[in-house]
Amino acid sequence: MTDGEHPATSPRKRTGSTSKSRWTNTSRSSPGYGVTGSHKRTIEAGYDRVADQYLSTKDPEDPLTLAALEDMSHVLPENAAVLDLGCGAGVPVTRWLARRGYAVTGVDVSARQLELARRYVPEATFIGSDMTELAFEPETFDAVVAFHSIIHVPRKEHPALLADIHRWLKPGGTFLAILTVTDFEGEDSNWEGWGAAMRWSHHDAETNRSMLRETGFELRYAEPRTNPGTGGSDETWLWVEARKPN
Repeated sequence: MTDGEHPATSPRKRTGSTSKSRWTNTSRSSPGYGVTGSHKRTIEAGYDRVADQYLSTKDPEDPLTLAALEDMSHVLPENAAVLDLGCGAGVPVTRWLARRGYAVTGVDVSARQLELARRYVPEATFIGSDMTELAFEPETFDAVVAFHSIIHVPRKEHPALLADIHRWLKPGGTFLAILTVTDFEGEDSNWEGWGAAMRWSHHDAETNRSMLRETGFELRYAEPRTNPGTGGSDETWLWVEARKPN
């Protein structure tokens, strides 16, 4: 998918166009719980439509993002192979990784996002795909990053996706991700007033930590951190750096 925030992370802090009347909540307590291919089609079409507006909200020098990337870089080899899941338009994450000299592969389901990414990060390799349908050889990457992207994958598919990531990493490899602190599944029919629907599906912080450990990751940190979201208000997310044991 692509790296996108949503109001469920910190709803009382949000401002802007999101209103309760537009939200469809398909949590476990709702008769609509359970998603199909329409969930992923909504995300693909949504980001195709709003890619340029979404890019305009990104801070290319976001201090939390750059600090997390810099911290991860200390354990990566020179010319490391890095997979960026949900790379979006490539700013700031893919571009930072490529400028550091890493061999970066970016993946996104949105054709428009990839068009922008190829423009802003021409030195990277890009793949148009649903991240749950990727097939890489075991131990291909030194690091996998996923910033605000797994939150769009139907949460029933999270354990299998984490197992794939673990398998794609080399022994000692690093997984750097922004996950969630809330349990939520739902849709905004007019995200940020941009004229497109968007969906999210994710678990709370402790469930995310448990899934990572059960997959075989060692957690270096998995802690809530707060920075500005797409609507300008602060949002709190679960920032994770995990390691595949040697």
